[in-house]
Amino acid sequence: MSQQRWIRRIAAAALVAVASVAVAATSSPSQQVEAQTPAGLGAGGEFHALTPYRAFDSRPISPINVSNPGARRIDPAAEFNVRLAGTGTLPAASADVLAVVATVTVVDPTGAGWLAVRPSGTAVPSPRSSLVNFSRGRNVPNLAIVGLGADGGVTVTMGPRSGGTANVIIDVYGFISKSSYSERGSRLTPVGPARLVDTRETRTPLGAAQVRAVKIRGANSYMPTLTPAVPNRATVTAALVNIGVVNNRARSTATFLSASPAPPTPPIKTSNVNVGAGQVKTVLAVVPVVDGNIYVYNHSGETDLIVDIFGYFESRPDDTTTGRIVPLEAPFRAFDTREPAFGNLPLGTGTVEDWSFDAFTKSVSLPSGGGVDLSAQSALIGNLTGTDLNRLYPSVRASTYLTGFPGDAGRPLVANLNVVEGEVVPNMSLIPYSRTGAANVIKMYNHYGSMHYLLDVYAIVLK
Repeated sequence: MSQQRWIRRIAAAALVAVASVAVAATSSPSQQVEAQTPAGLGAGGEFHALTPYRAFDSRPISPINVSNPGARRIDPAAEFNVRLAGTGTLPAASADVLAVVATVTVVDPTGAGWLAVRPSGTAVPSPRSSLVNFSRGRNVPNLAIVGLGADGGVTVTMGPRSGGTANVIIDVYGFISKSSYSERGSRLTPVGPARLVDTRETRTPLGAAQVRAVKIRGANSYMPTLTPAVPNRATVTAALVNIGVVNNRARSTATFLSASPAPPTPPIKTSNVNVGAGQVKTVLAVVPVVDGNIYVYNHSGETDLIVDIFGYFESRPDDTTTGRIVPLEAPFRAFDTREPAFGNLPLGTGTVEDWSFDAFTKSVSLPSGGGVDLSAQSALIGNLTGTDLNRLYPSVRASTYLTGFPGDAGRPLVANLNVVEGEVVPNMSLIPYSRTGAANVIKMYNHYGSMHYLLDVYAIVLK
């Protein structure tokens, strides 16, 4: 990368960080980890795995008793609240829940559009952020780590320019607790990212209604080689994985994949990834671990499975800040390469560019003090979106993948998301910061063609 391009990226990210000070201040970390010294953090920022369950389904055929907006399709520009506290096994007191970890899926949209989720009772972020971007007829999921409002709910917004109606599903997998919660949880350790499974290489695709066990505790990765990638300890309670589906076999059909802590028994009530025939899709998932494995179920057809490990959750006896997750009250747009502030410059074939979050990390603090250093961050969790993919050669249809990784590390041979031309593809992503040299830098790599991309930050991970 040229020095000029490095300076442009650093300056642009610094402007975002300055602009995000208000967002960080209004994210009310004092309400989240609470204004206490590190010795009194309790369960604040820790993850609690739940048996996955479906909390909301707008489809009329759903057996779930939805409250608002009821069993009906969602219209463009619609905004409504969904109460999550007290559903399933999620605590009923919103004072205990810092954020919900859930998969939000847009189902059977009749046109293209986008959907956003934020804590109920909070203002619409400016600029707007999105969680799910979808096109007509495509079922699109994405992982959400979103706080609850005072009423225990979230606000779901369908983009005002969405081209038609759609259904919305919310599947809950766990929650991040506040300091006052009575039970201790687990904290996140980023690893890799590294590949655990690729059935294309082993020639063992998943058939209809088949389940594949994927070892987590004590698992070794082979790209790159990490032995083990996850420690073989009973204290490991969940895995943060990218579940990739390559659904282009001769017997592939539209299907969904569901990851769970135990072999599922029909009917399958939750899903992580929804794909059509011929699609390649990657979705980040937090999957509870009970017996050392996670189990991935394929609904129909024949498809290939890829599992990349990005981190694991482990219970810890200490009360340090390490591995605690602090969500922002509302997501903010860190950068968008389409905007003039960032040069309106797409990322080209095989190109890597840097983004500095150093000013951003220094802008995040507890508004009421309390001795917790929120600037000591190891990673961000944000929704990475690829769009406007252009061909390298006019006669060759373009497809690519985008990878985010620490600024002081070599590029891992995994992908955060896969993009084809004509589509806008989101995926929640964990991206660690560099620790040496220029601190708090991330790199972004585009494999093929030229493409714009954007990042909405939802949470930070503390050192």
